[in-house]
Amino acid sequence: MNCPPEIAEILLELLRTALLRIRSLAWAGDSRRCAAEADHVHNLPDLLSNFSPERLHYYWTVERPAFLSDPGADDPQFQELWNRLAAHVEAAATIPVR
Repeated sequence: MNCPPEIAEILLELLRTALLRIRSLAWAGDSRRCAAEADHVHNLPDLLSNFSPERLHYYWTVERPAFLSDPGADDPQFQELWNRLAAHVEAAATIPVR
């Protein structure tokens, strides 16, 4: 299933934000934070290319909370994107599984 465009837009912005943060953290020599950032978004390309409500739900309920439990993950850019994504996560939960 193709990723719905409104969700894809948010996921791409999450990836962009994470990559910019990883670059900045790498220049600062913070490899631990780089790894946490990369771990947070590493499954998003697959979600974009092979979308399913279950994968979106997994990102929302497993990967995002794991990232948030790490110190330094409280970036307001992510929070704004997650706020936008929240309604789509709820709506995707109603898509019938084939």
